[in-house]
This record gives sequence, structure tokens and C-alpha cells, in this order.
Amino acid sequence: MKKLLFVFIGLALLSCKPKPEEPSIVEDVNVSVSSIQEGDTLLASEVSGLVLTYSANVQVVAGKSITLNGQPIVPTRGNTMRELVFPLELQDSVAYTLSIEKGAIANSKDANHIAPAYTLHFYTYGTWKPTPPVASFLRQLGWGWNLGNHFDTSSGKDGKKSNFWDNAKPTEQLYKNLKAMGASTVRMPVTWGNYQDVENNYAIDADYMALVKQNVDWALNAGLYVILNTHHDEYWIDIVGAAINASLKDSISNRITITWTQIANAFNYAGDHLIMETFNELHNEAWGWGSSNARYYALQNEWNQVAVDAIRATGGNNATRWIGVPGFCANPKFTMEGLVLPKDPASKIMVGVHNYDPYQFAQKAEKNEWGHTSSNKDCDEAYFNDLFQQLYDKYIANNIPCYLGEYGCVVQPTARGEQFRNYYFEYFCRCAYMHNLPVMLWDNNNNGNGERFYFINHNDGSLYNEPLVKLMIKAATSTDPTYTLESVYNKAPK
Repeated sequence: MKKLLFVFIGLALLSCKPKPEEPSIVEDVNVSVSSIQEGDTLLASEVSGLVLTYSANVQVVAGKSITLNGQPIVPTRGNTMRELVFPLELQDSVAYTLSIEKGAIANSKDANHIAPAYTLHFYTYGTWKPTPPVASFLRQLGWGWNLGNHFDTSSGKDGKKSNFWDNAKPTEQLYKNLKAMGASTVRMPVTWGNYQDVENNYAIDADYMALVKQNVDWALNAGLYVILNTHHDEYWIDIVGAAINASLKDSISNRITITWTQIANAFNYAGDHLIMETFNELHNEAWGWGSSNARYYALQNEWNQVAVDAIRATGGNNATRWIGVPGFCANPKFTMEGLVLPKDPASKIMVGVHNYDPYQFAQKAEKNEWGHTSSNKDCDEAYFNDLFQQLYDKYIANNIPCYLGEYGCVVQPTARGEQFRNYYFEYFCRCAYMHNLPVMLWDNNNNGNGERFYFINHNDGSLYNEPLVKLMIKAATSTDPTYTLESVYNKAPK
């Protein structure tokens, strides 16, 4: 009986012992929602704070760094234990960086469970307010480069082929090197007319098409965006003749449809990184300067619609890809004045403009200085700020992507001229960036006579002028909040 008594006593003691508590689960700490997205462009006067929502209840850890553009910022508790509110007093036209040190935010239950470092970049543009998806897409296009004049073989006659103007043979390495150096986009200008068989319904030569496709594929495989267009086909897209000859206009419209249908079908396999651009610079002999622009505007608009309809009609990926359209001459002034966007069921039309201002400095090298410290005040810094703001207000703020498909400045004949050229490029690119405009450098690979736009070797992507190319890429892409237009302005040659 004593043994049984001991067993019962032991069981009683075990049944009275309290159960151990189950360990509480401590959640990881990460930002799950931000009221401002990476790369957003905001209206300064409408934003008073940033709200970060975490994956768990959080606390702010003393002694850790939380800064906005290098200055300490102290968050407060939001509506829930998972929210932190960062007060903001934003200024116009500023790039902002919020930096939260690793461990500055921790789980409120267990401070040993810390949030990783967090960085957020966003921007303000005074009275401008873009739609974030458009702004984000344009940032992806970043800094771009033209394979200028390589596929421009125009002799001005149908079926008369000629040597490629840039005297180059691009390789796959060209596009890999472009991506590695920081380029995001390649604009590929192509003249198609000389390789069309007029007697066979304007069929494009198969070997020529294969060569263009090879270069497009190399660029896409390297992770680049590609803008593919009809370039020096102006010899048959005769806007001056068509403006006064209805029969000629109808004939050209028909050929535009046939040409773009072939191009679109050939590239229908490509995804959204391929952008089709209807035309280059349709112009009259005076490059558009005159009193008869209205009829040219109307034709440009009509033919943009014809090309867009032809591309969309091929279906597949072409039903939804971005299509770039220029205004008359691709001139910003004429574009804003006369361009009517094509009707598009996909609502994915972009506006492409070109700029080589001031002409006597950027294209002719007849005046070898530029900007506020120079003797040449033509199209100075204020001019570009105003022009880019107008483009922004007209298009980007209204959710219409806009890009500078060509810009450039020829080599200057003196060392001092080259100093001003470097300054011009840096200011131009930084100003475009601050207005959310992607830029594509014109490069014709020409280091001989004529217009000397040579920067990157068209064969393999090696650099002719490495410091200048890297300067442009930095100016067109850097998110450094201290890299302001004012900081560039203050570096102008004396």
C-alpha cells in the first residue's frame, strides 16, 4: 500500500504543476507599404508627410540614424502600431533621399528583431505633378544613345543601296558595353526605302531585315530598351509635295501602311522593351520655318495615325507596345504647337522631340562658348529650363511620356571650346533629368569632316571620350540629392 500511495502523491504533484507558457512569435520587421514610391515625382505643396507601414508592430531605436537629405528626421506613431509618420517640409525642384540605418527600427516586442537599412528616393517639381507610373517608366529609359547613321543608307532613290554611313560593323559586344556603362536605351534609326522592292509591293529585303533584327536582338538581350523607327525615308515621305498633291499624299499613306505592317510583323515577337517610333524629322527644305506650317502639322498628324493603325493592326505584342510619335520636324516648339496625338486603343503613345540648340554652337561649332559665363548667350541655361518645363507641363504632367530622341553637340576646335561643350552636356542632361525627360545622344561615329558627333565606337562600344560619356550618364541618371542644377551651374567655365 505504501508504494501505491507514493504513486498517487506523485501524480497529484504532477497534475498541480503549472504548464510552461508557449513562446511568443516575434515577427520580422520590413517595410510593407510606403505612401511614397521609389522614384515618385511629387507636388511639393501637397505633401506634408511620408507614412511607412511595417510588417510588424515597431519602435524607433534611439541613437540610430534616420535622415532626409542628410538631416535628422524624427518619425511619430501613425494610426496603428505598425505605422510611422515622417514629417516633410518639401521644397520645389529637389531630389530627396530618406535613409534609415539598419536597426533604427525594431520590433516593439523584441528590440533584437531589427529592420534592415531602408532608402527611398523621390523628387519634387514645383507646380508640376506627373502621374507616378509615367514618371517611373521614363526613369527606366534613363540615358540613351543613337546608333546614328548606321542603317541610314539613303541614296534618295528606291532600290538603290549604298554603304552604311558610319562605316561600322556593330557587334554584340557593343550592346553589352552600352549596358555596362549605364545606358538604358538604344535608338536605332533605320532607312527602309532603299531596301524595298517597288515592283513587289514594297517588300523589304530579307537580308537587310535580318541584319536589323540581329542588332535589335543583341540590344534587347543586353537588357536595353530599343527605339526602332523609319529614319531617312523622307525622300519618299515627301511632306512638301503631299501638302499640295492629294494623289501623292494617298500614295505615300499607302506605302507607310505597307512599310510599317512589314516592320511590325517582323518584330512582333519582341516584348515591351521594343518601342516603335513612326518617323524621324519630316520637314520642308527650310526645316519648317515659315508661315505654311499648319498644312504640314495636319499631314504629320495624319501620317502618325496611319503608322499607329498599321502597327496595332498586326496584333500580338504590337497591340500594346509603346509607340513614339514626333511632331513636325521633331521640333519641340512645332510639336507642342501642332501635334495631335493619334487615337490609340492601347493608350500607349509617347512624344519624341529633338534638340540641338543653339545651332551655331551645337551643330556648326561656329560659336565656341555657351552659357551664362560665355560670350554666346543663345539658348542658355534659362532657355532649357523653360523649354523642358513646357514639355513637362504639356505631356508628362498629363500622363503622356515625352523623350528627347536626339540631342548632341559637335567637337569644338579649341580646348576652351571643349570646356564649354562639357559644361553644356552636363547642364543639358541634368536639366532634362530634373524634368523627368529621358535623353538619347546623337552619335554618327564621325571623326572626320562635317558634323563630328563621335562618342562611342559603333563596332564594340569602346569609348572615344570616356570622361565625357560618363559625365553625361551621371547627369542624366544620378539620384544624388546634392547633385542639383545649381551645383552644375556654378561649375561653368570662367
